[in-house]
Amino acid sequence: MSKNAMWLTLIFVAAVVGAFMGPSLASVLSPGTLLILSVLLIGGIVIFCFWALSSNKSGAKADTAVIADARTMQAPAGKARIHVTRRGFVAALQGMNVILDGSAKGQIKSGQMLMADVEPGRHHLHIATAKAKLAHPAEFDIDVGAGGVVVIGAMIEMGALKGSIKLERLDAAKAREDVHATKLVLWEVPPAIR
Repeated sequence: MSKNAMWLTLIFVAAVVGAFMGPSLASVLSPGTLLILSVLLIGGIVIFCFWALSSNKSGAKADTAVIADARTMQAPAGKARIHVTRRGFVAALQGMNVILDGSAKGQIKSGQMLMADVEPGRHHLHIATAKAKLAHPAEFDIDVGAGGVVVIGAMIEMGALKGSIKLERLDAAKAREDVHATKLVLWEVPPAIR
């Protein structure tokens, strides 16, 4: 069982237990106490959401010509192309900070991707959540030749107290699907052109 499936199961079990215990708890506590507890719980959730999303950045969307070029999945002559895509619902609104080769910087949320045309060779990805306390970061080394196209899928797996970022090099069919299903955003600091 994957971590995500395990946590979804635990959340479901907690919801069922809460549904059965809620009425008995309501009969023991006064309406005023229940109201105060409800406000505190909802307020705590809202404050946590604002804190978790406070480091997100709104990446500039690419124009239609750049998007069309990205979806061809063909590198320019003498170069290689790297896509970093993100899909899924776990922490979908939490930004992921993507650093390529220590200099290029961008951020993606679920349903978004970054693309870089780079020199052939070895490249290094470092990806962390915008709020570093929410998930363990991940690193990935990519070897790509001239004319090569690599698509890296990024996702967050839930953990007990802290999630983990999972990166995988996608096969051709999944890579094409992800590139066509996500919106291209521009790098905050673009990759260096050599």
